[in-house]
Amino acid sequence: MNTIGYIKQVIYDEICAFKEEVKESKALAMAFLIVVVGLIVYLKPFPDRHIYFLTGYPGSDWTVLSEAASGILKNNGLDFSIIHTEGAVENVARLDDPEDKANAGLTYGLALEGSEVDGIYSLGSVNYEPIWILYNKAKVGEVKSLTELAKHKIGLGPVQSGSYRIAKKIFEVANIKVEGNPNFSSDSIRVNQDKFKKGELDGIILVSTNLDPVTKDLLRAPNSTVYDFKNAPAYARQINSFVTLTLPADSINIAGQKPQKDVTLLATTTSLVVKKSMHPDLQLAILMAAKDANRNSPNLFFAQRDEFPSYRDPSIPISPVAEHFYNYGPPHAMKYLPYWLAGFVDRSWLLLLTILAVFYPLSKLNIHFRKFRFSLREIPHYKELLEMEKRLQNKKLTEQDRLEMLRRLDEINTHAIHGGVPISEEAAYFNFLNAIFLLRIKIQNVQIKD
Repeated sequence: MNTIGYIKQVIYDEICAFKEEVKESKALAMAFLIVVVGLIVYLKPFPDRHIYFLTGYPGSDWTVLSEAASGILKNNGLDFSIIHTEGAVENVARLDDPEDKANAGLTYGLALEGSEVDGIYSLGSVNYEPIWILYNKAKVGEVKSLTELAKHKIGLGPVQSGSYRIAKKIFEVANIKVEGNPNFSSDSIRVNQDKFKKGELDGIILVSTNLDPVTKDLLRAPNSTVYDFKNAPAYARQINSFVTLTLPADSINIAGQKPQKDVTLLATTTSLVVKKSMHPDLQLAILMAAKDANRNSPNLFFAQRDEFPSYRDPSIPISPVAEHFYNYGPPHAMKYLPYWLAGFVDRSWLLLLTILAVFYPLSKLNIHFRKFRFSLREIPHYKELLEMEKRLQNKKLTEQDRLEMLRRLDEINTHAIHGGVPISEEAAYFNFLNAIFLLRIKIQNVQIKD
């Protein structure tokens, strides 16, 4: 037998031995079955395939991002429903409500208070969100500081919106009070858009990508100038959820040379968040959809391809699923299986190996016990065969003695067969049968007393 043939035989023998153990050791088989069933229940391989996703107002950049992910998820066997909201704060409030069917959405970690993040996990950031500070240069002149800006009429988002909270935080760092300040007003993004274009507001603060329709409109408005946030790096050092971006010269309007020079922007990132109770396979599916959407997006501006998703905002605790994703990458099974199923396969294989690593030694241990029990069972029989051999040598037998001995040999033979023979002891068993056979011949040929 060559090496490969020998290995095949060893593997075959091991499989046969394990099957034998399962058949004969009901306790071991039952324990294995209980563990496997428990594993299936623990891993929850069949999640609810419906994702209720919270975005912003219809047509917003968040809605566009969600729609890009929607097609990817639906192609992978998942249902995806987009729910329009007022934005970041409302999204988190709904995710924190156990009675609300919404289970995923977008937000700004920077806009949230400590207790508001207790019920959610972050799957990472999915885009940069510049903080656009726009002002009417023709009306107020060039603004070089937030202190100068605060002297004019500034429109902020609704009080409970993420943009309002972020704007408030920016001014607070500069020791400027927002609440109770008559120069600051709070209203919806559409109302502020209209007021600014009519000249009723001197400035407006938005938190969005440059793809947002309202932001696009205001950036191109003839009376709007983007505030050059020259001390943005200082803010980013003080609050690690902030980042610094550069708006290149002419990037708003090349023909109109707007802006006329590079502009420094302060920015945050959009966080992809889920309920803590969301099934891990659905979390992984959303992450993969976000990654694919970013890779294939035709609308990248500040971000690089494959830059997102990534964990950029530590103000929201990271999901264990996302942490594993960023450390080790997506499961290889995702190349061949739907997202929701690939996640289960990825989570289960290691546990299955662990179970086998426990049960295989136990089965081998039981085999050794069976060998030991087989030996203990056969030792008295060998002793009895030896006594019969001595009787044949020491004296002649009567016909009755011979018949009794032959009957006893039949009993021993039957007992050996029905007692079960371990696969590793088959050779010993046949040696035992051979001893019975030889002794039977001797008994049959022994001289009988007259």
